[in-house]
Amino acid sequence: MVTIGHATDPPTMDPNATSDALGFVVWGWAYDTLVKYNLQKKETIPWLAEKWEKLGPTSFKFWLRKDAKFSDGTPVTAHAVKFTMDRIFDKDLKSRQRGYFQTFKSIEVLDDHTFIWHQKGPDNGLFGRLHNWFLIINPKSKGVDKAKVSLNTYGGGPYVLKSWTKGSKMVFEANPHWWGNRQYPDRPQTVALRPIREATTRVKALLTGELDFIQGVDAQFIPELQKDPNTKVVVVPGMRIFYLAFAMRHGGPFADPKVRQAVNYAIDSDLIGKTIMGGLTDPFHMLYHPWSFSGYNPGLKWFGYDLAKAKALMKEAGYPNGFKAVFVAPNGRFVGDRETGEAVSAMLKKIGIDMKVEAYTWPLYRRAVNNAQEGKTKEPALVWRSWGNSVGDTTGVWRGTSSCTGVWSVSCFPELDKLNEEAGAMADPEMQQAAFEKLWGKMKEQAMHKILFKFRETFGLRKTLRFEPRGDETIAVWEMVQTK
Repeated sequence: MVTIGHATDPPTMDPNATSDALGFVVWGWAYDTLVKYNLQKKETIPWLAEKWEKLGPTSFKFWLRKDAKFSDGTPVTAHAVKFTMDRIFDKDLKSRQRGYFQTFKSIEVLDDHTFIWHQKGPDNGLFGRLHNWFLIINPKSKGVDKAKVSLNTYGGGPYVLKSWTKGSKMVFEANPHWWGNRQYPDRPQTVALRPIREATTRVKALLTGELDFIQGVDAQFIPELQKDPNTKVVVVPGMRIFYLAFAMRHGGPFADPKVRQAVNYAIDSDLIGKTIMGGLTDPFHMLYHPWSFSGYNPGLKWFGYDLAKAKALMKEAGYPNGFKAVFVAPNGRFVGDRETGEAVSAMLKKIGIDMKVEAYTWPLYRRAVNNAQEGKTKEPALVWRSWGNSVGDTTGVWRGTSSCTGVWSVSCFPELDKLNEEAGAMADPEMQQAAFEKLWGKMKEQAMHKILFKFRETFGLRKTLRFEPRGDETIAVWEMVQTK
């Protein structure tokens, strides 16, 4: 058995209902997608779909593996693919994943193993989203109570959820019907996930052998794990970008772009990266990363650190003495999340902003973000956020982080929503790049976020575990081999 330590549980095991960073990791253990992404080769590879063909700018034909089965032994068919998308768009489910498929039109089933995917228009980010967010569910889940679906698995992936004591342990057993069993014959037959909120406790459990693998090792623990003869640390380039979002939909000081600019100038991201994050960060200036299908340009720069300019802007905005505010952050979900809030609070005091840090466990943090979206916070809110975008979907970055309907957005600029959708629908790569750079310029003009840095992924492993962690935030447990 391989035991993995993480800061929290996934919110649900329903793979179509919501958007969650840990969720898509764990859902991928029990549910399969049509395609996967090979990070080393930087290309889309077959998974449930053994091949595909582009029929035109808005249509793709897929051929499914004929040996793919769900965990109950029934075949994975094109009808199941259609059922999954119908389910995502079912009003009763209220799926947050609908936002990932705004250009979707229909699925045309040709036979059990072939179908045509139709789009409303061109969408260069489609396959990126298919890598992670389109997890095929057994049509037998239709009519099953939502609560039951959230606590069980109805997939055809490498594992089946056998037990789940929330806040304590999840246990997965190998799926005997998985099409990839012969391809991964040495994979663990049992995988356990233990949610352990405190980073110190996770590290101790790895050192004692209670855990075999942990994701997200704080810099302060790396020397200890490297020194121990039974453990090792792997650090790889990451793709998660840390930023701060201004809750501005409902007015208040953060609705003023001069205040937002002042906050940008007042925060020394490089210092936080070197101290709080232990140097495990890289300076970054946009929410698009190098493997986004478009938009990334390392030559573009966000706001730097300039305390004098920050103070002048606060005065121009009519807040020479500052104001009270709240910093909303998770506590222990990501490396340095709460501590970053404390550092930001200290920095903003220098421009008169008295900011209280409120750090929550992940479910309560999600609720606090919802309150900020709805204008229910008592004081102006600055929200700690991060965006992974492991799918490389440039259009989805704006939708998720900044749009009027974004799942994590606390801002609203309808004219920029329109620019994003127009850019995403462009078929010409050069025109599309220029359009996304224009949108980035508008984001900076509005000082919409404070972009902090890009994080390096850190992992702790027992030396008995043979596994190469990746920087795309997935944990491909079927690739693990336990050698003890």
